Amino acid sequence: RYNNFYEGVGYYKKNFFCPGDLKDKRVFLRFEGVGACSEVYVNGRLAGTHKGGYSAFVVEIGPSLNPGSDNEIVVKADNQSRPDVIPVNHVLFGVYGGIYRPVWLVVTGKSSIAVNDCASTGVYITQKNVSKRSADIAVKVKLDNAALHPVPVVLENTIYTQEGRKVASQKQNIELTPHGIQACVANFKLNHPHLWQGREDPYLYKVVSRLMQDGHVIDEVVQPLGVRKYEIIAGKGFYLNGEKYPMYGVCRHQDWWGLGSALKNENHDFDLAQIMDVGATTVRFAHYQQSDYLYSRCDSLGLIVWAEIPFVNRVTGYEAENAQSQLRELIRQNFNHPSIYVWGLHNEVYHPHEYTSQLTAALHDLAKTEDPDRYTVSVNGYGHMEHPVNLNADIQGMNRYFGWYEKKIQDIDAWVEGLEEKYPYEKLMLSEYGADAN
Repeated sequence: RYNNFYEGVGYYKKNFFCPGDLKDKRVFLRFEGVGACSEVYVNGRLAGTHKGGYSAFVVEIGPSLNPGSDNEIVVKADNQSRPDVIPVNHVLFGVYGGIYRPVWLVVTGKSSIAVNDCASTGVYITQKNVSKRSADIAVKVKLDNAALHPVPVVLENTIYTQEGRKVASQKQNIELTPHGIQACVANFKLNHPHLWQGREDPYLYKVVSRLMQDGHVIDEVVQPLGVRKYEIIAGKGFYLNGEKYPMYGVCRHQDWWGLGSALKNENHDFDLAQIMDVGATTVRFAHYQQSDYLYSRCDSLGLIVWAEIPFVNRVTGYEAENAQSQLRELIRQNFNHPSIYVWGLHNEVYHPHEYTSQLTAALHDLAKTEDPDRYTVSVNGYGHMEHPVNLNADIQGMNRYFGWYEKKIQDIDAWVEGLEEKYPYEKLMLSEYGADAN
């Protein structure tokens, strides 16, 4: 019965035979999404916890495994709403419980590209000075050494065209210390790059980061590179690679009747096909981090994406730490998707105004520290600029439902023109609309 929404604890148990040859390896479980708070136990020992139903997380389980024998893995999943984990209630949408996205067993050597850096890829690609003439590309790779002594390794970063032709490559000799994660940066200049041009031509290069030891590849991460420049100019609009680009947008929830959030790739593809069919150029993935598969498909389809955290609806005063944690995970895990142009900080969160405003400002600062090159946005449902939680992000989003919650559809014109006249210097976006008005 779909009207019985279960809030509470669920347990998963799996018996796992651990091969003996994993004794000298590092072994991780990577969960793409568990609703909403998780505890992972291996052979009765707590291996890791996570708070947040939409971001990925990694738990290192190697130290608790018994190689060459059976092992028991237990995952506790609890979707009970709580004041310190966003969203703090189930009012705007239900946070379904359980393991609803894939889980991966990741095995590496003692030295590797970092696996447990907020469950990111460990590779961060940035781009500056992008034009048809050239682009400056930086590839930062985080490396990890779990041995007790330094290890000589070679890090090779290579950029390939979509067709597989090598464009540029760089090798670095590194004495990798065991003292925490080390970051290495390779800088490239692409001459006359093939630009990522939205729906018209979503061209993707491929960046391959290889870690080598004694001439052998011991780890490899492959990431997309869409060379593009996003710019929003107040009063004029959105620009892609220096040319005005229309923002025809819709919002999307990862929620299907009978499935909840437990969607397969074909469900994501169906939604994206509908979005492409109506002529959309941009999507707001509301109101939480969605499947990495989905963002990857948008890279390939040329849809321009707004990604956000589930700081919605209500505040309690206890969620600040978790909101920042989920934003950090969102950014690090999705850093290399060229389709993403903006990080969403909050949606229709109000009282107490002072607390909400300060937390939004802190989230904006965190986003700019993690990723200086993308915009931030927060969203208000009242439609007036002087609301006390506004103007703490690069873009002010506003949700308006003319013809549904208020007035007639045609009344949107006067509202927009009034804002344009009073606030010509603000970056303002209509972030929700419609419902039964259309």
